Amino acid sequence: MEIFRKKKISNENEKNELVRRLNSMDLVFLGLGSMIGAGVFTFTGRAAATVAGPALMISIAIAAVAVGLFALIFAEFASRIPAQGGPYAYLYVVFGEYPAWLAGILLLVEFFTALSISASGWGAYVKGLFNIHLPAIINGPLGSSSHFSIDLIPILIIFAISILGFLGTQTMMRFNRTLVVIKLATLAVFVIAGLFYLNLDNWQNFAPFGWTTAFGGKGVLAGASLMFMAFIGFETISVSADETKNPQRSLPAGIIGAVFVTAVIYILITASLTGMVHYTKLDVSNVISYALQTVGLTWLGNVISIVAIFTLITVGITMTYAIVQTLYSISRDGLLPRKLSRLSGRYRIPKNATLTAGILATLLTGLVPITSLSSFLNLCTLIYLMMLAVGLIKLRHDYGEPTKGQFRVPFVPLLPIFSILISLSLAINYDRSSWIALGILILGATIIYFTYGRYHSKLRKK
Repeated sequence: MEIFRKKKISNENEKNELVRRLNSMDLVFLGLGSMIGAGVFTFTGRAAATVAGPALMISIAIAAVAVGLFALIFAEFASRIPAQGGPYAYLYVVFGEYPAWLAGILLLVEFFTALSISASGWGAYVKGLFNIHLPAIINGPLGSSSHFSIDLIPILIIFAISILGFLGTQTMMRFNRTLVVIKLATLAVFVIAGLFYLNLDNWQNFAPFGWTTAFGGKGVLAGASLMFMAFIGFETISVSADETKNPQRSLPAGIIGAVFVTAVIYILITASLTGMVHYTKLDVSNVISYALQTVGLTWLGNVISIVAIFTLITVGITMTYAIVQTLYSISRDGLLPRKLSRLSGRYRIPKNATLTAGILATLLTGLVPITSLSSFLNLCTLIYLMMLAVGLIKLRHDYGEPTKGQFRVPFVPLLPIFSILISLSLAINYDRSSWIALGILILGATIIYFTYGRYHSKLRKK
């Protein structure tokens, strides 16, 4: 059928219009910048307090295993199909155009939502630290007041990041690397401080909420479903193929390295938080600084709050980069207007895609409540990750084993099947409204494809 027309691996290395600037270390920092953000500064405390208790450490380990399995799958795809667009490009080869389009839409929704959550978390930190009180009309998204309202401060950070995007990839990556180094150093100081105030009595009721209940419950598995969001962002590495030196080697190394470092950091931070302060007291937005204030280290808590304000920007930088690269890739294939893939300026930047990303992210961040986004974000991510797991099995069936020098996932098809089962166990913990929103999204994406993308496809014209 026409909607399942495929790209061929031999045709993936099209003429590269972008400049290859990134190496493996750049990609690791790209992943760390996207994964270590609001999750470590905000969601860890709230998840421990309301969902899993100190057993959130186990939740994070489960989520890390699930993400780690997918990181291996990404690594093989990246080494065998080092094409711009990440999961969208991979599924274009193994399943065809329409499944790839759906994956691309899910990918974009993930990046936009993660960017919005990051900007909102940044805004909350700024308001809390500087005790800012704005008029209701500019102090929250729709529904936060009795009249029309918009969240101004997060919009400002989106605007600043969009301007940075016009300065080129190299400038963004240098800025991101500097902020990530500062962030990691700050978190290391917190973990060391936590060792001196560790109270093992806080861990006596280690799993107060049990394991889990389906569809929005509490417990260790529900905590894993929530903290799965902490690792969302490693996919940003996969969309950078056309700007990466030696992508067959650099992409797998960047993906696996970033996921491993992130898992270790989140477990250490959660152990310190729940060891310093009883989990019931951690339902606050600035949980790290709060924990330090509780044990008398107010000055250090204030320093970390200031650092958090600046370093949370890394999530916005990396997500904006990923959005632009994904829009560029889909547009280049004709499934979105070709204007989005036009390059211009000294640094060969997709300026139309950058401008579009900034406008859409501003609207989403300023108007949509953050509480409406988290579960939907995770669910969208799990769906296309399961598509990739099935896709790896089909890739092996259609194109054989990886060749020498390419990354190889062990125990195929057992490992992809296991990753799908883990993902399903996480997915059933999301509420029904998230599943309904997912259905509406897929329906809308399908309508757009059959009314526009199908007829403007580059492959169709060929």
